[in-house]
Amino acid sequence: MDQFENQRWTRAILALLVVAPIVFNAIVLLPELTVPVPTTNDSNAHFLMVRQASAALEQGANPFDFWLPQLELGFPQFLYYQHLPHLAVVALHRLLLKQVGLFTLFNLVRYLLMVLFPVTVLWSMRTMGFSAIAAAIGAACSSLFASDFHYGFDFDSYIWIGFGMYTQLWGVHLFFISIACLQRLLTRGTGYLAAIVSTSALALSHLLYAYIMAGSAIVLFLLALRRGSDAP
Repeated sequence: MDQFENQRWTRAILALLVVAPIVFNAIVLLPELTVPVPTTNDSNAHFLMVRQASAALEQGANPFDFWLPQLELGFPQFLYYQHLPHLAVVALHRLLLKQVGLFTLFNLVRYLLMVLFPVTVLWSMRTMGFSAIAAAIGAACSSLFASDFHYGFDFDSYIWIGFGMYTQLWGVHLFFISIACLQRLLTRGTGYLAAIVSTSALALSHLLYAYIMAGSAIVLFLLALRRGSDAP
């Protein structure tokens, strides 16, 4: 009974360790959602892409290949740029029967991705075989990234006063998910579909993080080979 009680307390403490920063971030970042004003960074360009993709779909045009007249002298942006994060907002807008505005949904997606980053870290670390304690600590510390406005994982890259790197926000989540799925595939031989879908989504969301993922995949593959050769 004592051991069972200790396990319950351990789980409760670990859950609190993860939930506390999520709640704190949700409160601190709430103006990103509740104050509907244009940003002073790249979020304006990203929302423009969302709006134009939605307009193209409304007009019966191809949302993967439309003209963006506001960019320079006009450009078919989605033919050359990662577009899954933008089309996800457009799809969500349709799923909600257009009852919520595009700008609100765009800010909501940004907000949720920032707030729920510890959940992604927790799931990824547990999938990779880390202990519950290590995964909970990693998740709790994931919101403490700071790079002094150097385009890193920290909130300065995404918030109103920051850089507005919307696609990188998707890339950060998908990078953790992809590397966890790939490591699980190489070590356990399970999760082929999850590995394919997550890495494909990463490539369609942020090409630079996809390149980093490719290098990481080679390292994981070599480590898996070494473990296989060391096995009796």
